[in-house]
Amino acid sequence: MINGIKRVKMGSLRQYLLFVFLFPLLVFAQGRAELGEWNKISYTLQTDIVVSKGKHTPLWLVSNRHGLSSLENNNANLSVGIVRDFDRKKGFAWAYGAEVAGAYNHYSSFYVQQLYADVKYNCWELSIGSKERWSEGKHRTLSGGGLTFAPNARPIPQVRFGINEYTTIPWWFNGWIKVKGHFSYGQYTDNRFMREFTGDGMASSYTKDMIFHEKTAFLRIANPSGKGVGWESGLEMYTKFGGSLYVKGECSRILPSSFMEYVKAFIPMAGGINSPEEEKVNINGNVLGSWHAIMDYTADVWRLRAYYEHFFEDHSQMLGISWVPNREGETRFLSYHPWQDGLWGVELDLFQGKWVRSVVAEYITSRDQSGPLLHNSNANFKEQISGFDYYYNHGFFQSWQHWGMAVCNPLFLSPNYNENGSLSMPNTRIRSFLFGLEGKSDEEWGYRFIGSYSRHWGSYVEPLVDIENVSSAMLEVSYNPLNLRGYQFLGSIAADYSNLIGNNWGVMITIIKSGVLSK
Repeated sequence: MINGIKRVKMGSLRQYLLFVFLFPLLVFAQGRAELGEWNKISYTLQTDIVVSKGKHTPLWLVSNRHGLSSLENNNANLSVGIVRDFDRKKGFAWAYGAEVAGAYNHYSSFYVQQLYADVKYNCWELSIGSKERWSEGKHRTLSGGGLTFAPNARPIPQVRFGINEYTTIPWWFNGWIKVKGHFSYGQYTDNRFMREFTGDGMASSYTKDMIFHEKTAFLRIANPSGKGVGWESGLEMYTKFGGSLYVKGECSRILPSSFMEYVKAFIPMAGGINSPEEEKVNINGNVLGSWHAIMDYTADVWRLRAYYEHFFEDHSQMLGISWVPNREGETRFLSYHPWQDGLWGVELDLFQGKWVRSVVAEYITSRDQSGPLLHNSNANFKEQISGFDYYYNHGFFQSWQHWGMAVCNPLFLSPNYNENGSLSMPNTRIRSFLFGLEGKSDEEWGYRFIGSYSRHWGSYVEPLVDIENVSSAMLEVSYNPLNLRGYQFLGSIAADYSNLIGNNWGVMITIIKSGVLSK
């Protein structure tokens, strides 16, 4: 239960389950399954039914589903979406998409999950609205997701501009160098959720009307043929700023959101005269990001990728350096244990594989967090010692979440797991291992397996008395009948074993119907 929050339930469970099972079978039954063809309006209807037992729905039945999931036992949803994608053969093109969902035993009974319009000119793209996206450089179905962004929470409506696909730099090195990147500004949509989750701020503070900023820049060096060794590196950064801080039901502070705050989000710098004191000596807003390094080798029938992602939330972790004082005796900046935290992963893709098509293994450590010591410079001791980080959390902007789900890798447990109404992410010092495997026995039958094990120390701010372990696994079987074009059936079984999130088990049944409405 989400802290006693009242929900509107759509009739009895039996009636709802009957409806969501039969609806895709009755509607658009004659639709042509030609999804992915340009300049056509495609539709998708999807039904998810979860039957579970324990403290919560198992982790891998909830995570990385773009927030359209519920920790509540015995839940369901039905989503309907349409999309018109780009014709990438044209210099100028446009696209749009929309998706709505009805839900049972979720926080809300109705969601506008996606609603967006896109325009492109050559390699440049402008996107306006709420759109589902994925982690940079990670496998979409087997990876746990990035340290700064994963498809774990509901999408944030935003205006986004840039080069979204790797594009060759003309006249440079015969096509060996490609770049991509973008920036965006958006608005969080979970004001009501935060107010009700925290009991109107009585359990913990919350900040409404927060503004979101994102920017990325990536470089790829590889043979234009697509074969052989390739190298990618890049940076992604995010900022939360603005809004109104509520404490115990009262507005405690209006956080600045002037035009200059947008500039300070784009070019990270200290807060101004109207900013809280903490941000005047640090960075304006809640700023976090990650560095990426990826090496791959592509052959005719297989590809091997190795990747590293380094998370940062302050100056020390971003650059990993110590500043040495000059002769005038300016303040030193000392950073301990830089670049020890991060995500390491390996991915193997077998293009013609059957039983084994893709394999992913990932390791995360975030135990260091710059070390356990923090000291701000003063008249007696001028050295600035960076440490005692509190990853994903912030005094004014709570945590890196949207609608209660972590925006990052879900192994950093979401605020929805908190039983005290806090929007913090208290368990950010972890070590984890993840293994994913998928394949197909033939054109109709396939499977996907994800297993993870993580150890949790809490945080420097809120350490756990005892180290807690979380073991989770999911096996999914898919069926794509050749005699029912456009239909896909999935069955999943999952379980958790943990004192931290409970001993849980559950099954999920999914029915998907897709096709083309018109050209």
